[in-house]
Amino acid sequence: MMTSFYTATAGAIAQEQKMDVTSNNIANASTQGFKPDKVSFADLLYTGVHGKETANSLKVGHGDRLDNTDTVFTQGSVQKTNRSLDYALPSENAFFAVRCTDGTVRFTRNGGFQLSENADGGFFLADSQGGVVLDSDGNAITVKNEDDPQNVGVYSFKNCDGLKKTGGNYLEETTASGLASVSNVKPIQGSIEESTVDLADEMTAMISAQKAFAFNAKILSISDNTMQTVNNLR
Repeated sequence: MMTSFYTATAGAIAQEQKMDVTSNNIANASTQGFKPDKVSFADLLYTGVHGKETANSLKVGHGDRLDNTDTVFTQGSVQKTNRSLDYALPSENAFFAVRCTDGTVRFTRNGGFQLSENADGGFFLADSQGGVVLDSDGNAITVKNEDDPQNVGVYSFKNCDGLKKTGGNYLEETTASGLASVSNVKPIQGSIEESTVDLADEMTAMISAQKAFAFNAKILSISDNTMQTVNNLR
């Protein structure tokens, strides 16, 4: 009976984590350049039904756990905006570099840029959160005429699946991703990449997770009631 209790608890926790990921995807369905996350699960330990495990013995599982959360870097549709400070990337493994307000260099697919005044009275190319957009040499971009194509740096990684999401539609390089290198991909001025979230898929995943969570919660309730009944018989 204790096995069913802990198995259902593990399953409920895993489905709650899936709902958190799915909810974040849905919330960013309109975020420019956003890439959704997908979860994968792994089985927990299997043990013999009668305690002693052999090659042919019956086994019972102990639920599952969230094994990994992967960002799906598929190319989003590029929409023309005719706004000179908008830039879109036409390749999956391509990212803009931004020096954030805390001094950390992060990467993004969101090319909806704006102007930020610098100390000299001029303007830097910046993102919506105040980070300064970098060129291919890692320097801030000074804008003299916003209608002119800017020298926006584009970077790629050996393994973009190894990038780490840090919030704010930013990504950070990791040991798994490797260091950023300058890409030959040319950004498209006057256009923006839309989010690649598929609302139909995400709503289906949300319903599935909710039903699985409810099932595990029901097993928890049954296990708890059964244990109370057994204790009352003593």
